[in-house]
Amino acid sequence: MAFDLPSAVDVLVVGGGPAGLSAATWLGRYQRSTVVVDAGQQRNLPAESAHGLLGRDPTTPGELLAEARAGLEQYPQVRLHHGTVTVLRRDEGGGLFHAAVDGAEISAERVVLATGVRDQVPEIAGFADHYGIDVHHCPACDGYTARGRLVIILGSGNHVPAYAAELLDWADSVRIVTGSTAPVFDEEQRVVLADHGVEVVDGVAEALIGTPGALTGVQLADGELVEGDKVFFSYAHHPTNDLARQLGCKLDHEGGITVDGFQLTSVDGVYAAGDITAGLQLVPIAIGKGAAAGVACATSLRGHPAMGAAPAPPTRLFTVR
Repeated sequence: MAFDLPSAVDVLVVGGGPAGLSAATWLGRYQRSTVVVDAGQQRNLPAESAHGLLGRDPTTPGELLAEARAGLEQYPQVRLHHGTVTVLRRDEGGGLFHAAVDGAEISAERVVLATGVRDQVPEIAGFADHYGIDVHHCPACDGYTARGRLVIILGSGNHVPAYAAELLDWADSVRIVTGSTAPVFDEEQRVVLADHGVEVVDGVAEALIGTPGALTGVQLADGELVEGDKVFFSYAHHPTNDLARQLGCKLDHEGGITVDGFQLTSVDGVYAAGDITAGLQLVPIAIGKGAAAGVACATSLRGHPAMGAAPAPPTRLFTVR
């Protein structure tokens, strides 16, 4: 769907992952002129499979995105541009939005932000080869693949004990490698972990041992091998909220964009969907949030005010005679 950027559209969608493409699909169905700008940095691209999608479990992230993009071809009002939005501002007084896209400028009446998050990954030898195969970041997404396995958790934040506990739904055993030779969890946390059979290994992970798909463990800096055949990691994930900050959107304590029930942000005319908003970070949920954002955004362009608590006015206004 390569094309020259138009100077103006009804809606600019920033982000071409499941949420952004879902929003664009519904904007297309409402016949709103739409440009999707996709930087191609979806966080689950390294994964072998995407799970839990009704009617298509499993698929691959690449297949899912390819099919979604192909589906947009039936909507001539929707165009996809592979690039980056670097600046996003609004006219004074709440007018049009203006975006700098790869050196060009495009204006829009509405914006949908579906920019996602970026995961902090472990600096460990072999990571790139194993990531998405036997190394994962999301227990809900990939925990089922760890059933009956020896799972190693890499991470040291206060959230890690609870994160490790999630894997107990599937794993035969769970060990945490803290990334530090000094104790990083307090005594109460360690007692709770021990009660649940979770071992804590104070040490710095240096390398993944084994071939992709046949992991045997994690080697520590002191030479010790921590045995395991699945690795999950949790250090931090960073919301890509720069554009939201430029527009003045309200953010939550983790940097995610705050939205209402119709995915509308604190800035009128700006919607947000997917992992950049609060809640479970799962592909099916991103798709649903994207659909909600797309419909609400499309119906807000009808040109007359919403009535009551509805997300948008009815298709036509009728007068009683």
